[in-house]
Amino acid sequence: MAYLLPRDAFLLLEEAFNHDRAKAEVFAHAIETSISAIQDKANEYIVDKKDALKSELYNELRYELATKEFVRAEINGLRDEVHQEMNRLHAEMKQQGLLLKILIGLAIFGLTLFNPAFVKLVELLMK
Repeated sequence: MAYLLPRDAFLLLEEAFNHDRAKAEVFAHAIETSISAIQDKANEYIVDKKDALKSELYNELRYELATKEFVRAEINGLRDEVHQEMNRLHAEMKQQGLLLKILIGLAIFGLTLFNPAFVKLVELLMK
């Protein structure tokens, strides 16, 4: 974007050059060109600095941010651990079920064996 010297500033230049309009125009054009060059350099510097900061920030945060692959690997690891724990609990529940069946069988056997009516039945069968 070209910079244009304000009218008031141009009039001051014209006065400084003893109302020589040609010299004032040349000097004003030199000032405008200088300001435009400074703006262009500043814009280039800003773009370069922005790219450098963006690259630096990306490099620093690349190892700190969780990537999709990392999150998926963690989820799969946790899923495997949960499956292993569930399988272990399922096997333990089967074992506890078997022990409960044995205890119920022993209780029924004990109650039946020490029941006076059952004892009399067994005595009658043994005679």
